[in-house]
Formats: sequence, structure tokens, C-alpha cells
Amino acid sequence: MTIKTVTISTLIDDYAQDIADEAGLDPADYTRTADGLALLLAHVAEGISPRDHTHDWLTDAVATLHALQRTDATSDQAHMLLTRVDSLLYQAQTDLT
Repeated sequence: MTIKTVTISTLIDDYAQDIADEAGLDPADYTRTADGLALLLAHVAEGISPRDHTHDWLTDAVATLHALQRTDATSDQAHMLLTRVDSLLYQAQTDLT
């Protein structure tokens, strides 16, 4: 069984284009950093009703990315947060596409 290594780069590669497309945004307009991904997700969430689960997944991912910035990048907590963002973005991408 292969264990997936989740990084900011893999999150952007796996999810940013599909999620941005649904909102008519271009992920290339955002930096390839946790801040840039969080900003993109926040902009997409602004166009989705707060009653929609996708809005919740995106805003939770934004909050988790902000929490990630306050942790040691090599810690178990950082890995846990990245895995959470991966799960949230998977759910959002599945709903949007």
C-alpha cells in the first residue's frame, strides 16, 4: 500500500485547477503557497451559499491552512493538518466537478 505524501504543492496540483475552474478563477493568479491556496479557496467560497456543504469544506480548509502556518512544518501536527486539508478539498472537488 502506497502512503500519499501531502504537501502544499500536491494540494495545489491535485485540487486548485478544478476548484478554481468552477468559480471562473485562474489558480495561476495565486502564489503557490499555503497563503495563496487559502486565498484562492476563500475567493471560491465567497461565491457559494453558506448553506452548501462545499462552502463549509472550503472555509474549513482555509482555517486549517492558517493553523498550519502556526505549526512546525516537520511536525506530526503539520502532517495531520495537511491530511485534513486534503480530505476537505477532495470533498469540495467531488461536489464541484
